Amino acid sequence: MFTTDATAFLSEIAADNTAAFFAAHRHRHAGALDAPLRDLAAALAEEFGPLRVLRPHRNRRFRPDLPPYRTDAGLVGADPPRAVLLSATAFTVSVGPWRFDRGQRARFRAAVDDELGALLDGWTVASPRLTGLPRGVRTDDPHLPLLRLDGLQVQRSWPVGDWLGTGEPLRRVRETWRAAGPVLRWLDRHVGPPDPVVPRPRPPAVPTVAEEPG
Repeated sequence: MFTTDATAFLSEIAADNTAAFFAAHRHRHAGALDAPLRDLAAALAEEFGPLRVLRPHRNRRFRPDLPPYRTDAGLVGADPPRAVLLSATAFTVSVGPWRFDRGQRARFRAAVDDELGALLDGWTVASPRLTGLPRGVRTDDPHLPLLRLDGLQVQRSWPVGDWLGTGEPLRRVRETWRAAGPVLRWLDRHVGPPDPVVPRPRPPAVPTVAEEPG
């Protein structure tokens, strides 16, 4: 599926993250990363829904300190949030919300139980954790590590290798997302989707007054 140039390109763009490098090697990104990712997305779409290939350029509107080009490549999907990321060193498959909104966080903390702890056995939880004590939670709460979670994105990751050039990436993505089914069903029952975002009303337009002829 992926040639060895896929990880070579990602390693090189990390070392030379410039417009000049990308312009000179755009064809490599298209052939070694973009094309196989589109094939992977097409193979997964029937079971898991549409997936979007990440653009190589970063949106730095709110983070101008970021490098201009991604040093990984991959796919993302929604409902539930899911992703596949290939870096120069690892192939990572994840699913679940990276962060909860306020309502989801409250529902999650109210529902955390032994069942969830068992469901997460064998998974890496990638979401950030609070360093302090959540409000209303005791220091001796047996579920404290889970209650500190600010999201519930679970993932599995493998070092890159020759297996990337076979059908293994497709198989591992499918198996990982299928295996996450019980975690996703727990989230559906207890946490639910993000709360709707109410758009801010726009201020009324100020009518212009036509100037009277002098």
